[in-house]
Amino acid sequence: MREPYYKLDSLNAENSVGYLVKRCGVLMTQVAERRFESLDISFTEWQALVCLAQQQHVSATELSAQIGHDMGALTRVVDSLERRGFARRQRSRRDRRAVEIAITPAGRRQALSAKRVLLELLNRLVGPFSHREIDTLISLLQRLLLHLQEAAGPEPAAAFAVAPRLAALDVPRRRGRKPSAAGKPPPGDSA
Repeated sequence: MREPYYKLDSLNAENSVGYLVKRCGVLMTQVAERRFESLDISFTEWQALVCLAQQQHVSATELSAQIGHDMGALTRVVDSLERRGFARRQRSRRDRRAVEIAITPAGRRQALSAKRVLLELLNRLVGPFSHREIDTLISLLQRLLLHLQEAAGPEPAAAFAVAPRLAALDVPRRRGRKPSAAGKPPPGDSA
């Protein structure tokens, strides 16, 4: 067994993977929300639409877990999307007592249109890195995500990977590179 990386005397915020990933996520959300201010939907609403685009129907609980929003806040997000015709609530075919949420064709178009804003933002954020460094970072984050999903167990949030969400909008990937499976580095990368 190899020696643990972290020790009590060396662990701090500057080298904690958990803290750094969380902090990056919080800051990226804040920057994205500002970028989305000029659009018809917020970044949070866009995230919900992307999740809905990957599935035919989803429960509010599943959607809440996927985008990391509490149920009260999610209700307001779905209300707003439904009011504008981007999503709809409907009775579940499996359980008539349950309500599921689905994306509409207008919601799918809105999600794809707004994706351009995120594309510009992400390209700006990774601008200082080489393509190889970006591929390595993505590969390492996918491996970390896979490991965290396995650790979380069969929770609803653990059943959904990040990569298929954006792919659900059918936008071509970077040329010359096939998408890697979560947890596997792209060919030629050592991770």
